[in-house]
Amino acid sequence: MRSEFIEKNLATPAVSALQRRLAIAESRPDEPWSVLVENVPCWPEGKRPESSTASPDSDDAPYFYAPSQGLPVLREAIARREREMSGSAAVHPSNIVVSAGGMHALGLVFRDSVARGYRKAVCQAPVFRGVHDAMLAAGLAVETVTLTGSAEDWDVLAPMCREPTVLYVNFPHNPTGATASAGYPRFLSRFADTHDVLVVYDAVYDSFSFGPEFRAAPVDLAVSRPDLVVVNSMSKNYGRPGDRIGWITGHEETVGRIVPRLEWEAVSINSRAQQLAAVVIGHGNAALVGGVRAGRDAIRRGAAGHHLLDAPLPNGGTQLWMDLGTADVEAFADFALDEYRLVLTTSENYAPVIPGFIRFPTGLAPRTIREGLALLDRAMAAWEVRQRT
Repeated sequence: MRSEFIEKNLATPAVSALQRRLAIAESRPDEPWSVLVENVPCWPEGKRPESSTASPDSDDAPYFYAPSQGLPVLREAIARREREMSGSAAVHPSNIVVSAGGMHALGLVFRDSVARGYRKAVCQAPVFRGVHDAMLAAGLAVETVTLTGSAEDWDVLAPMCREPTVLYVNFPHNPTGATASAGYPRFLSRFADTHDVLVVYDAVYDSFSFGPEFRAAPVDLAVSRPDLVVVNSMSKNYGRPGDRIGWITGHEETVGRIVPRLEWEAVSINSRAQQLAAVVIGHGNAALVGGVRAGRDAIRRGAAGHHLLDAPLPNGGTQLWMDLGTADVEAFADFALDEYRLVLTTSENYAPVIPGFIRFPTGLAPRTIREGLALLDRAMAAWEVRQRT
């Protein structure tokens, strides 16, 4: 059954509904599209780190191979960043492996887990479809589960992890914005003590925690035990998806396995992008996080009496998981595309598909958010009229 499922879903891959809609918009550039698909936050105008601050040696970057583990200057910058974010005194550059983005980092870990004998993955739902499919492509059978980010998850996970299992968790969660409790790292440690699991903690939104207490990724655990790794990237936390720079934080045993695998698969990661990433991490992302706060404030100000925004904002992330209350959200998204030049990310981008939801970005300029919400309202009203008639 599993081989039939993989053949059906991976042998003849098709572009997602989102990519299909984007292609339509890109093929008609003269029309006034409003594209509300990205959950990558945008730097406020005038606040982007300037690339001119990079080392003069960066022009030589394309002419040499970087170390497969990553440039020392970047791994040092990442280690400093993780010490500041998590309060860990144990993380060092030797615990860092630089990857070609967060998805590449996850793929490396998934493929390494299969090489070690793991054949099953349990992942938090809903999960970005790319992560789900990367697990399948690596050779893992995937089961999804809703998690609370608290000790209550024990009773849910224990019966699912009776065999060697890759346990994928993501906080702040994409797409819901849910955050884990302060004691969740201790929970994961106790759970790993009593179950044969490899915990993969996806922290690509860890800068965007807006609750009463900041929830740090379990970096201390990752560097102290080989059955837990933390994955992160420049894409969301620094608003730079084009750099394709991510990283794995792990125990020296984990690093010792991942680095040879990266060398076999890619030799090394783009040197110029690594040098620039070191500069950007050193610059910090306070203005970017401030931009997301401003976007959240814009939504909060428009929430009073709004039929889609009456729920409290999530404690984390750069998007809202918005229930439109429509039976066929894919048909509505196509209608919004055709009639209102509005491009939306629907729940088809996640697994399992939860009917009726879209992902609405909070990392855009407040004016763009206000205009996008107004356009979405117009499209929804017209859709309801169309459905009735």
